[in-house]
Amino acid sequence: MKPFNLFMFIIFFFTFINVLGAKFTSKICKHDKPYIHFPFKVNSICKHNHTMINFPNYGELGVKAITYDPKKLTLFDPKDCVFEVFLNLDLDRTPFRYYHVVKNYTYWNCSVNLSGSFESILCLSGATHHVYVVESSLDVHESCEVVKTVLIPFAYSSYVSDDSFGLDLSWDSDGVMDFAEERREFGVQSIIGGLSVVILVLVIVGLGCVKVYCWKKSRITEDEWEKLLGDLETL
Repeated sequence: MKPFNLFMFIIFFFTFINVLGAKFTSKICKHDKPYIHFPFKVNSICKHNHTMINFPNYGELGVKAITYDPKKLTLFDPKDCVFEVFLNLDLDRTPFRYYHVVKNYTYWNCSVNLSGSFESILCLSGATHHVYVVESSLDVHESCEVVKTVLIPFAYSSYVSDDSFGLDLSWDSDGVMDFAEERREFGVQSIIGGLSVVILVLVIVGLGCVKVYCWKKSRITEDEWEKLLGDLETL
């Protein structure tokens, strides 16, 4: 193989590998549990030795356990505030649904600490406000305003709340296939984009090589003219 061809092959190979690595590497943690395979790998990364799944319009949740029969995905919240996840996670844009039966609960934001059976959510409350999750059938307290009503599996309880309480999901096979198909379409677009980068690099390298070749040829021509003029002077 000629040196120029070898050089071009090396440039092409490493550029293509880097592009594919940037687009498609699924950074799954290097440990035995939980075992993650398609379709979850396509949207997973590894952070602090935990496999994380990215949810649209929300962000990342960690994978605590997963079974495929029955279909159950147990997640944990790295911020340790499950009821913030319940408040903001939109499963309508995913193939997932809550594993447990859900019902309507309403979030209240109150200016005072309510007494009785009400328990404020510590990770959402502060010195001047207190957040509660109550059954939607209850009348809003006079010192509170409604934040949002959501379908979630459980009401809040400080006795059972942890970083994964209630964060169990299941999924529909057809929905997962649609989800996977979207990721494959993204993959095709990424390949096209990657090849475009490779072609651009090859064009730039090729133009540079042509320029160097032409410069060398021009130097050879000048040397030949000088030699010819020298021979004429000798005559």
